[in-house]
Amino acid sequence: MEISRLEIKTIDRPNMTYDISGVFVKYNVNIIWMEVYTFVVYVKFKKLDLHMQSMIKNEILSINGVKSVKEINLISVEEREIEIKTIMDTVWQGIILLNKDENIKYINKYALENIFFTSEIDVINKNISELLSNHYYKIKKILKNVEKSREVVDLEVPFHNKNYLLSINSMISEDDILLGYIITLQDTKRMDKLLSLKRYENRITFKDIIGESNQIVDSIKNAKVFSQSDSSVLIMGESGTGKEIFARAIHNLSSRSTYPFVAVNCGAIPDQLLESELFGYEGGSFTGAKSNGKLGIFEIANGGTIFLDEIGEMPPHLQVKLLRVLQEKKMRKIGSDKETSINVRIISATNKNLNKMVKSNQFRLDLFYRINIFTLTIPPLRERREDIKVLVEYYVKQFSKKYYKDIKGITTNAMDKLMNYEWYGNVRELQNVIERTVALNYTGEIKQQDIMLNKSINIEYTNTPTSLKDTLGRIEKEIIIKALKNHNSIRKCAKTLGVSHTLLINRMKKYQINYSEWRH
Repeated sequence: MEISRLEIKTIDRPNMTYDISGVFVKYNVNIIWMEVYTFVVYVKFKKLDLHMQSMIKNEILSINGVKSVKEINLISVEEREIEIKTIMDTVWQGIILLNKDENIKYINKYALENIFFTSEIDVINKNISELLSNHYYKIKKILKNVEKSREVVDLEVPFHNKNYLLSINSMISEDDILLGYIITLQDTKRMDKLLSLKRYENRITFKDIIGESNQIVDSIKNAKVFSQSDSSVLIMGESGTGKEIFARAIHNLSSRSTYPFVAVNCGAIPDQLLESELFGYEGGSFTGAKSNGKLGIFEIANGGTIFLDEIGEMPPHLQVKLLRVLQEKKMRKIGSDKETSINVRIISATNKNLNKMVKSNQFRLDLFYRINIFTLTIPPLRERREDIKVLVEYYVKQFSKKYYKDIKGITTNAMDKLMNYEWYGNVRELQNVIERTVALNYTGEIKQQDIMLNKSINIEYTNTPTSLKDTLGRIEKEIIIKALKNHNSIRKCAKTLGVSHTLLINRMKKYQINYSEWRH
């Protein structure tokens, strides 16, 4: 049936609607839909022949107070309904609208095709108890609660071997009248993946690596070459040199840049959790496991890049499992008997001497060869001192914006103090020092006395590997204690040091840093 629609603009006067509808009565034309506002009336009716339609329009136009009569394609409320329906049919979750009697008024395309495998005609106007019969008892109780509390209530329910987060909310008018309910269903596995992708969002490029020295320019040049290959890269360098920034930049210049970049600190996650973090697990695999299981990082990063920081900390049994993944391009979740094909690039990083670890049987030789197709060495800051000034200027500008400071400059003595410092914590330590200096500055100029360095750390590197390890340990412990003394919480301290909360706690345990050492 072809439909005509008229938009009739009017003045505001009594009986206007009556007079307009009277014209349709006179010509024996049935009004399908009439929508009335203060200054406009919309009429929907069966399409007539041109002569009859013209007569009706002219007679309506002759009514006192009618300003114009125009044929339109859609009434505004119909446009809104189409827009809303299109939006709801596009989203990746099930949406069901119920009236106050719990009958289904609308169900979107995703729910019909992906959750219930039915058609709209089979469910519209039916009670929700028919569609969600297995869960109706719980849903009925929730419907009563949301009507009173007006809060969203969530419930995890299974459908066709998938788990969904079912959320229920009431629809209540401004006059406190219950209109109905809205139910949404989201695939919990997809939710986990989307949250993970958001967590591992990555925008770093080579432009974010600050420095003009020959050493850093060479490192960038090599890293750009490596980015065009798909082979594994091992990035070597002291803590704080920017190994992860290089890894992210390599990923973003590679053919995998449109896929996820996922970073994992092998030293920050307890051994028993690292395996489930990397490979995931099936539901109910162990005590405390989620009923719907968990995606592993290899699945999340499929097609992209995994960055394994502090790979020297990876326990032996996981080294074996990682080697198998790299060799066979397949992985198996904890508690599963099925193998999943994966396609990821591995970029690893370490501040340890992996050659020595291989000789002492702490790291597998075959895995070392697999992750070390390309080697990228990041120079420490003390070996590229010409970059200190560039970095200082960059961070002063960056933190001035962050803390709303107007820093006009830095004195020569202040810059000399920074240039002559050893920077055992490398760029990360410099970044933290400049942030602290800018945040506490109120004069608009950074002077020598404004810069607070780790003066208690005044030692030299030695050529003896064991001594180097002990020396770096003492440095790290002193840095942690000093930072803890300047903060109210371990979490805030971790943020300032540029490490995770978990990593800082692990380091405190490693160096046996007691509460009494930093809190009085």
